[in-house]
Parts: sequence; C-alpha cells; structure tokens
Amino acid sequence: MIELRNITKSYKTPFGPNVVLDDISVKIPTGESIGILGQNGAGKSTLLRIIGRAEMPDSGEVYIDSRLSWPLGFTGGFNGSLTGEDNCKFVARIYGQDVDRVIDETR
Repeated sequence: MIELRNITKSYKTPFGPNVVLDDISVKIPTGESIGILGQNGAGKSTLLRIIGRAEMPDSGEVYIDSRLSWPLGFTGGFNGSLTGEDNCKFVARIYGQDVDRVIDETR
C-alpha cells in the first residue's frame, strides 16, 4: 500500500512560493493500478518523486509497505522527447516484458 497523508509541496519563485501539492491525501491499495493525469505544472512529477522518496514534501507523511520499482521517482527515468507510449516501449524492453501488453495495460 502507498498512503499519502496531508502532503504539501511548494517551490520558491521570484514571485513567491508556488504551491504544487496542497494538502493531498490518498491511499493506493497494494495491487491496484492508477493513472495520474493533469496539465503541465499540475504536480504529477513532484508527486511521483515524493512517492519514490527522491524528493521530500514540505509537510505531510508518506507510508509505503510495498516495493517500488525503477523508474518511480527517478526524474531521468523517462525521456521527455518521447511520447508516453514510446517511453512505455523503452521501459518494457529494459525489463524484457511484452511491449504490446505493457502498452495495453497503461492506456
């Protein structure tokens, strides 16, 4: 299970703090698959880095009693010049998984 309790994260900008995550709480049961959708700057990557413990929240708590696999939380894990599907293909090949199955499961 992955549980986030009251996660807040902001970044300093010349115009003051930019709050990216504001008191986020969510519980993801073990074995569940979810998608994280949002516009650019909505906090998706920040959320993944916090779950992957590559970045700390300003406040709140993260509880994980599951094993996390690469590239969760690893900013360099995805290539920004590739589409989401092409990134899935790349990671599937690294892990020796069936590319079509991985793409189908992530759509």
